Amino acid sequence: YTHELLDLLDKENLKVTFFVNGNNQGCIYDPTVQSVLKRAYQSGHQIASHTWSHPKLTTLSVDAITTEMTRLEKAFMDVLGVVPRYMRPPYGDGTFGGPGNANDLKVQSTLKSLGYVITTWDIATTDADIDDNNAQHKLTDDSLMKTEESKVTEVVKGVKGGTHMQLMHDTYMRTVRLMAPWSINYIKNLGYKMVPVATCLGDEDPRTWYQKIGPPATTTPTTCTK
Repeated sequence: YTHELLDLLDKENLKVTFFVNGNNQGCIYDPTVQSVLKRAYQSGHQIASHTWSHPKLTTLSVDAITTEMTRLEKAFMDVLGVVPRYMRPPYGDGTFGGPGNANDLKVQSTLKSLGYVITTWDIATTDADIDDNNAQHKLTDDSLMKTEESKVTEVVKGVKGGTHMQLMHDTYMRTVRLMAPWSINYIKNLGYKMVPVATCLGDEDPRTWYQKIGPPATTTPTTCTK
C-alpha cells in the first residue's frame, strides 16, 4: 500500500521517513518493491535502514548484526545509490534496556561503529500487533481506529509541545487508508509540523541523511536469498 501512501503524502505536501527491510514481507530487489522505493526516494522522503531480515538484534553476535546492516547497505546502493545514516532497530530491540545492559550496549556500539544514528519512537499505533489484511478483519474499522487513535492522543494530549516520532506500517491497508489520513489531520490541527525523522533531529540537509551517495547499479537481482 506504499504507492497509496505516497499519493496521500504528495497531496498533503508532506515528507516522511521510510524504514526499510531487505527481505521481510517482500524482497527489496523485487521489481515492484524497487519501483516504490525509488519513487519514495526520488520524491524527497527519507530512506532509512530497518535491517535486512527484521531480527531481534540483541540475540545476534556483533558479526551477525554487522551482516544484517551491510547486506542491506549493498541493496540500497544497488537500487538507490545511497547508504542511509539513520536506522530503527526492529521491535526497538537494543534501545530499551537500562544503563549498562550488555546486550543493548553491544547493539548500540556495533551500529554506531557502522556510522548509524539509532532512532526509535514514542508513539506506536500498534497496527502491526492488532491489524491484519484479511478479507474479514479481526477488528472492525471503528474498533481498530478507536484503539490506534488513543495511542496517539494519549501521548499528544491536544497540546502542542516537544517532538514526537509516530510509528506506522504501510504494509497494512487500514493504516494507509484510515489511520494515516486521520493522523495527518489531527497532528496538523494541533499546529505540529510533520517532517522526516532526520529533520526532526536537526539534520535538515537531505544529503547528510546518507553515509554514501553515488550511482545505483545498472542491473540488479530480482530476488533475495536467505
